[in-house]
Order: sequence, then structure tokens, then C-alpha cells
Amino acid sequence: MHTLAWIVGITVVVLAAAGALYHALATRRDRKLYPPPGRLVDLGTHRLHILETGHVNGGPTIVLEAGLMSTVLSWTYLQRELSRSFRVVSYDKAGLGWSDLGPMPRTADQIVAELHALLERADVRPPYVLVGHSFGGLTVPLFAARFPKEVVGVVLVDPVVPAEWHPPSDHNRRLVSIGAKVCRRAAVLARIGIIRFIAALITSGAKKYANVLIRLISRGTSVETGSVSSPWFWALPEEEKALVPILWIHSKFALTIASQLENLPASAAQVDSHGIFSNSPVIVLSANTSSPRRFEGHAAIAARLPQGQHVIAKNSDHWIMQAESHLVVDAIVEVASHVANASPSHNSAAVAAAD
Repeated sequence: MHTLAWIVGITVVVLAAAGALYHALATRRDRKLYPPPGRLVDLGTHRLHILETGHVNGGPTIVLEAGLMSTVLSWTYLQRELSRSFRVVSYDKAGLGWSDLGPMPRTADQIVAELHALLERADVRPPYVLVGHSFGGLTVPLFAARFPKEVVGVVLVDPVVPAEWHPPSDHNRRLVSIGAKVCRRAAVLARIGIIRFIAALITSGAKKYANVLIRLISRGTSVETGSVSSPWFWALPEEEKALVPILWIHSKFALTIASQLENLPASAAQVDSHGIFSNSPVIVLSANTSSPRRFEGHAAIAARLPQGQHVIAKNSDHWIMQAESHLVVDAIVEVASHVANASPSHNSAAVAAAD
């Protein structure tokens, strides 16, 4: 019995080492085949990937903030369209896309501090129009509240609202707890190449076998979540979906998502503490598929802001910038058009008074 245990142990170690080597060699290959479309900026603790397009023309710079798991790729079409008239910047949050793993915990406060440092070090000067999708509904308002002199407008695209997570329901607490556990499990397996192997099964058409492994890793979640039929996969923009087998298979990705999930209540509280986060124009776009609670939150945010608007994307799911991109473009153009009449110092005073 002792000998059998010893043999099994050695076998596991050898397989893990082989998997780690396989992952390391494949990662080196991926870096050559899929270089970052933008550039990496060193913040001192880690590097963030930033993609800059368009030209400085005296107007505001459009800063695009992606969702919980998304990258610059989620903005591909919109960034190309906006670049005809504006300087446009998108970036990958720490741990996602081409960016390095960042300091923990991954709260909205930490993400905002890093974005501000990135813009400074990349010499992307204000004024900014901030555009946030989904999870960006927590980070973008916090940025606007922290740096009111630099922000002249905000567009929120089907954003998460603080009321969804502050305070969190028991159901939501369970969701983030399970999600974080699964992500940390995946982070361990990513280091020894198992997540990469699952991605290879999916891309080769062997989804049946991939599903078996995904369900094992995702035990404790719903059947739909623990499969390649999960909305996490099929709802992504095509440009981003194509690189999921390259960008989602690393431990940095899983650890980052785990921390962002666990800190959703803390992030929501950080945003909620500011109340009126901007005196500048703010447009909140709701997807047709938004939950009643989120939809009500969108309407409430727009109603309490001095220059808030609520727009309903009647033909869109969560990815409004894909289904009805013109609505997002129009909202950004409308907000940016107020810059000539904006008074950042007045905005700063209003936010300070609200706090």
C-alpha cells in the first residue's frame, strides 16, 4: 500500500511538471503569435496594457473601461468609430488581457488608482470622458468622484449599480463565494496546463470532453455556468471570444476575477459613499435584458445627478456596444459636446459639497 501511494505521488508530480512545462512553452509561443495591440506601461509594481487611437484635437479624450473579465478587445468596433473624431484610450485592467497581475485586493478603489496612474505615465492628459461597461459602473463613477477636475462627462453602458451589492443579499454572497473558489481552483490548474488543455479541446471541437472537465472544476455552480454553453463564453464580442483560449487560461486571470468577485460589496460601498459622483453630463444606458433591480438603479442614478440622463436600448442585451453601437456613440458624442461649457472647478466644488 505504501509503495502504491509512493508511485501515485511520483506520477502526479511528474504529470504536474510536464503540464507546467507544456504551459510555459505554449505561453512563450502565444506571446510571439499574439503580441499586445497597444503598449505596456510600467506603474512600478506591474505593467498595464494601453491602446491609444485617434488624435489630440483639442477635445476630450475618451477613456474606455471594460467589464469584469473583458479587455481592450471588447471595444474594438467602438474604438475604431470614435477614433475618427476623438483621441480614444482603452486598457486592460491588471491581471486581464496583456496586463500583468496587480496588487491585491482588486477593489474599485485599487483599479481607479491604477487607471489614474496609467493615464499620467502614458501622458494621456485630461479632460476625459469616461465610458464604463458593466463592472465599469463601479470603477468609472469612483474615478469621476475622485478626480472631478479631470472628468467632463460619463457614459455608463448597462452598468452594475452599487445597490446590487451594497449591501449584498445572501444569494449574492453565496454567488461570489462560490465563484471565487472556482476561480482559485482554476488558478492552480492553470499553472500546470490543465486550463490550456481544456481550451485546446474546445477549439478543436471536442466540447463534450471539455464540458466534463469544466464541470469538475466548476462544481458547486449551476450546470449552465459549468459548461462551454455558459453566457461567459457565448455573449462575448467576437473579437474577444476568439482570444479566450489565449487570454483566459492563465493563473493571473483566475486570481484577478476571484478577487474582483470577492470585493464586489466593498467596491460598491466605495462608490456608494460618494452619492452624487459628478456634476458633469452623465448618460446611463440600460439593456433591454437588465434585471428590474438594475434597471431601477440606472433610473435612480440618472435622476439624482444634476445632468443625468437614462436611455433604454430596446434591442440590446448586456453588450449594447455590439447590438446598438450607435446609441453608445451618440451618448459619447453628446456628453463630449458639453465640454466647451463645462467648468471642472465647479464640478469639483459640487462633488465636494455632495460628499
